[in-house]
Amino acid sequence: MYRSREWILERIRRDHERAPETGLQELAMRYKVSRAVVAEALSLPLPERRARRRSSVLDPVKPAIELMLLQELEAAARRGHTIRGIVERLRVEEDFTAASYSTVRDYVRRRRIALAQEARARARRLPDAAPALTGPGGTLGADGGGGVRDGARVPAEQAL
Repeated sequence: MYRSREWILERIRRDHERAPETGLQELAMRYKVSRAVVAEALSLPLPERRARRRSSVLDPVKPAIELMLLQELEAAARRGHTIRGIVERLRVEEDFTAASYSTVRDYVRRRRIALAQEARARARRLPDAAPALTGPGGTLGADGGGGVRDGARVPAEQAL
């Protein structure tokens, strides 16, 4: 399979950057080129890095959106905000019209997923139930409704 010269030179530079201890001969054998080509690739200047990603147009209102989504999680019985409702609240409450509907939609979709994952992780860290009470008859439930003796369930009167 044919590989362009630029592709090979870029791969050699990348491999050498990742593992500087790799020798010229090893790189030459890996890419089936001469050591002179490897030396040329390593002498070329590195391509410029891409510019940093610019800030989002939503940065000024992200805290407000976050608050809406957190309120939505806490009020599980109530139906959540629609994207249209969030855009409308941002327009009215924050006087924010700089972002399009699709920009808000994409951000809210990602944040809802992340917040749900965080909530599940918090729920896993919390204990599931109160610690069981123990008595002379075995383990009693928190309501004192009985216990276990010799592997069999016994009524509350006999458990004590």
